[in-house]
Amino acid sequence: MATATAVILFLVLVVLGLPIAVTLGAATLVALMLFDPIPLPLIGQKVLSNVDSTTLMAVPFFFLAAAFMESGGIVRRLVALATALVGHLRGGIGMTGVLACMFFAAISGSSGATVAAVGGIMIPAMLRHGYSKRYAVGSMTTAGSLGILLPPSIPMVLYGFLTETSIPRLFVAGILPGLLLGVMLMLLARHLAIREGVPSIPRQSWAERRHALVDALPALSLPVFLLIGIYGFPAFDLGGVRYQGGAIFTPTEAAVVCAALAALIGTLAYRETSLPGLFRVILDVTPRIGMIFWITTMAILFSFMLTQEGVPAALSAWLVAMEMPQWLFLLLVNLVLIVAGIFMDGVPMILLFMPMIFPAATSLGVDPLHLCIIVVVNIELALISPPVGINLYVASSIANVPIHQVVVACLPWVAVVAVMLGLVTYLPFLSTWLPGILF
Repeated sequence: MATATAVILFLVLVVLGLPIAVTLGAATLVALMLFDPIPLPLIGQKVLSNVDSTTLMAVPFFFLAAAFMESGGIVRRLVALATALVGHLRGGIGMTGVLACMFFAAISGSSGATVAAVGGIMIPAMLRHGYSKRYAVGSMTTAGSLGILLPPSIPMVLYGFLTETSIPRLFVAGILPGLLLGVMLMLLARHLAIREGVPSIPRQSWAERRHALVDALPALSLPVFLLIGIYGFPAFDLGGVRYQGGAIFTPTEAAVVCAALAALIGTLAYRETSLPGLFRVILDVTPRIGMIFWITTMAILFSFMLTQEGVPAALSAWLVAMEMPQWLFLLLVNLVLIVAGIFMDGVPMILLFMPMIFPAATSLGVDPLHLCIIVVVNIELALISPPVGINLYVASSIANVPIHQVVVACLPWVAVVAVMLGLVTYLPFLSTWLPGILF
């Protein structure tokens, strides 16, 4: 009864337009006080003990890293490198935008930051080269979602925190699907550009390409540091010098290193920001970090209530008793998450649904890595779905386009993400093959 009351009250408050964190917290507290009275100090201790996690500390530092990259000239170098590589092809500027999003995604972990940073440069560039505003806005709004599929990924950090799944394994699981989606979006970018008759730009000389690569090397060093730090070097014995292999630092420490390096590169290597500038960036990004942790706190409280009521265990037992085939369960998971994505952002989706879905999925033999990638691709769809898709509003503000026009511009690109969702759902090796090799 407490769960039903909380869910009904949550839906009512969402319809009334209250923030997700407020609706989650209010609905849960009212239900607990009415049907399962628990001393308030105990509730506070439970929430604090769950939020007091070194894993969660990766989230604010990945946000900081993305913000430092945007202000320090790193994004502009990555865009210049992508232009040097594919800009001369038919549809090359559109393909450059997707490739630049892939570069940025390999460092930032945030979808909205990817749209803001890369889209802020690439949308005006596409317009200057004869691309339609619809093409430019649709491509950047959708390609920005790669920020949460290619590692590192903030939703993967939250998923690993909630489900106690290895975050390095989750990061590796996102590499192959992320690269595949990037290639699919680049092919669509080329196809649509050819249909629009957009002229290609001249091929850059090898000297120009070399200059773009050298200029981008400090920026490209960031994902290299992340990969080496999280996964380490293989063991070796060379002339009596032995190294046992293994990780050098944790994903949380990697986030700290990434933020620090992004700040240093922007101030010392590229000299496009200053210490006061870094301080302003921190002030700008702090409210977003605070909102995520507020939502996380309330979602943990909701999960605590579900566990007290035995909902996850009951749902798992019911599914096992029904002998539901795995393919049908995954279809239902997608339908639930697609509908949920219309009304909420990716962070509350993970925090709200994983306590119920994860035990049921594992009881049916779904690999946690496979489930994570399914959830992340669903979040990608949510980010470009009206009325609350954050990517839509970021692109709208960058391009000065009404939100309904952004939605229409995204339609052909959304179809590619939907196809990708089907592939990762029913081809689990896309998510599990690479982790199986590396680990």
